[in-house]
Amino acid sequence: MFSRLLSLHPAVAGWEELLDKYWVPSDLEPFADYWVNPDLLLNDKFDNHQYHLANVSCPFMYDGVRYVPRILEVAERARSFGIDVEIAIIVRDQNINAEQQRRVRGAVTTPIAQDYYYNTLLSSGFPVHFLDHEAFFLHKEHYLQWVGKMLNFPVELDPAKINRFIEKDANHKYVKYVDEYWLDQEVWNGIQSKQARGLSQS
Repeated sequence: MFSRLLSLHPAVAGWEELLDKYWVPSDLEPFADYWVNPDLLLNDKFDNHQYHLANVSCPFMYDGVRYVPRILEVAERARSFGIDVEIAIIVRDQNINAEQQRRVRGAVTTPIAQDYYYNTLLSSGFPVHFLDHEAFFLHKEHYLQWVGKMLNFPVELDPAKINRFIEKDANHKYVKYVDEYWLDQEVWNGIQSKQARGLSQS
């Protein structure tokens, strides 16, 4: 989702194929080769645009094989070309994340990502930010405006373009209505007037 959103601005060289398709395999992402072989990244990759977006899941599938992407090495190589690198980690509800990973990957892989983030990226010296999936769906372009300022990165804010591929919150399919919860009655009692609760008025 964020790959698409942050690729919309014309000043950004991003994952352009995602602007025309709902989903594209991860090994067809523009930087896919470099996550496996960082030495393949050359300076001319950064020609023609002032801003660039690179995206990868951790772990990710490349040519049928699961890899932990070499994000740090790619960032270091880009910096050696004079590129100002910012790293952003996408945050999503951990329960929904786990359900999605079981459904499409057959296993929960979040611990692999967390190990890499905590032990490699957060101590790397590169600026690392956390972008919130739920915050976007709640605040839309207002959240993206804040993200753009935080990253010093151009962001498209036209709601029509932002919502082009988003018919509803992607979490919707995982959320089920709860008929009753053990705390409900206490909450209902607690929002009544103090008189109805038998509390003295001072």
